Amino acid sequence: MKYQSFVGLEIHIQLISKTKVFCSCPNHFGDEPNSNVCPVCLGYPGALPSLNEEAVFKALKVCKALDCYINEKVIFDRKNYFYPDMPKNYQITQFESPFGVDGFFNLELDDGSIKKIRIHDVHLEEDAGKMIHDGYQSRLDYNRAGTPLLEIVTEPDLVAGRDAELFVQQFRQMVRYLDVTDGNMEEGSLRCDANTSINLPGKGLGTKTEVKNLNSSRFVNKALTYEIKRHGKVIDKGGEIIQETRLWDEKTSTSKSMRTKEDSHDYRYFPEPDLPPYRVTDVLMKEVEDSMVELPNDRKKRYMDDLKLSFDQAAFITGERKTADWFDSLLSIGSDANQAASWLSGDIQKILNKEDVLLENSPFIPKRIKELFELINDKKISNNIGKEVLQAIFKEDKDPSVIVKDKGLEQVSDSGAVEKIVEEVLAAHPAVVDAVRAGDDKQVGFLMGQLMKATGGKVNPQMAREIIVNKIKLDISGDSQSRDPKIIEKGSEK
Repeated sequence: MKYQSFVGLEIHIQLISKTKVFCSCPNHFGDEPNSNVCPVCLGYPGALPSLNEEAVFKALKVCKALDCYINEKVIFDRKNYFYPDMPKNYQITQFESPFGVDGFFNLELDDGSIKKIRIHDVHLEEDAGKMIHDGYQSRLDYNRAGTPLLEIVTEPDLVAGRDAELFVQQFRQMVRYLDVTDGNMEEGSLRCDANTSINLPGKGLGTKTEVKNLNSSRFVNKALTYEIKRHGKVIDKGGEIIQETRLWDEKTSTSKSMRTKEDSHDYRYFPEPDLPPYRVTDVLMKEVEDSMVELPNDRKKRYMDDLKLSFDQAAFITGERKTADWFDSLLSIGSDANQAASWLSGDIQKILNKEDVLLENSPFIPKRIKELFELINDKKISNNIGKEVLQAIFKEDKDPSVIVKDKGLEQVSDSGAVEKIVEEVLAAHPAVVDAVRAGDDKQVGFLMGQLMKATGGKVNPQMAREIIVNKIKLDISGDSQSRDPKIIEKGSEK
């Protein structure tokens, strides 16, 4: 490859909290424009900010998950710039002494290898408002102004758009596990700015450009792939890369220049005079540590190593924390891991997808699924009837045993009763019986299908198959005195 590429990300997540980060206005998406505002978040003169400790707690959880060094003394700063959606003309953020620095994130690449991505810092700040462009006018909604925003800045350790896409996906999964954000990129609660530069191998970083406000991991990939190629074309033609901020155009799949890129001194950072330094105590960090959960990559590895699940099964189950918690609850009451994983990723998920219902909101409580497995494993119902019962659990919100009893679905295991039905099926299909006699064992499957149809699928399939085969073998040998398969075989050998 002619050029070496360097990619770094700035990920912004809106923290879940009852109120905004520096005032008591509700932190809620989708309310009537400009209904959740006050003198503090509107920047009225004399209004003083007050730090939201719920936001602090969640910021520290992210720092802990990223193995950051936690600054004991945290300072808030003013970042000065003018933009219509920033009513104070400055943003309260952190610059010199943020909550966390020097962390890392273990990124799982497509080939299964792990790449350590360094985290430069994690800092807490306030979000800006929202500009709504409508025809020939622009309107401002300040409901989002003052929302607690956590920014996570990586070092330029990523090398391609696909790496960055995976990082955003896995990072989003992690912060959702931590329950600090909903991570809805389409609503703007997780946004990404992507920085890239290229240079000849061994020459270090080149001049970077930044693509702002990418609202999907796919666009992160596309924008960075485009920018890396664009940089190469410019340099190959003897041009010079300009340090600038660009916007991604989804319609044309190209980036467009927005403004020249500012350096930190352009923002005239200085300590926020209305907020004293915040000290992170040992007591607070103990509470943070006690609140931590097993993170998705660790959980996936445990499922594969300890439970022997496949990569695809483990990845599916750990995709959402509530799904993994449900799975663990099912195992805790005695269900087999492989049976549970197979049903969860298969028939259960099919129903949930079709009905557009989340697992945690469905009638599929672990106790019921365990009961369903027991009915199948004890051969009281067949696997296929189990799928029918699963549908009924969802539709009727009843326990499996009740459904089986009410619908008369219990498996027929009386050999005498099964024999009579088998005789009727064989008599109805003499040509198929002759084919089996001639050695076409596949035709046994057809006879099984006819038997299942005749019994509504309630017959014990293993017993039924044995009886069908034995009946045909008896007919071949002419031995009607015994139905013992071993005796039949001896007779056939003679």
